[in-house]
Amino acid sequence: MVVPKQPVVRARVHHGARSLDLTIPADLCKTLGILEGDTFSVSIQRNGDIAIIYRRILKAS
Repeated sequence: MVVPKQPVVRARVHHGARSLDLTIPADLCKTLGILEGDTFSVSIQRNGDIAIIYRRILKAS
């Protein structure tokens, strides 16, 4: 599996809500097999920067 060195996601407005969506690039979704409906748990690390770590806990079929 080849993953780009520095994948970049972008925060976008989630219409009709106060939350934001993080957009995962299509090539990264294809490489990692991420599908709409996959469910992730989230952990946050703060070491001067913010690191958001997603762990897939349910893969959509």
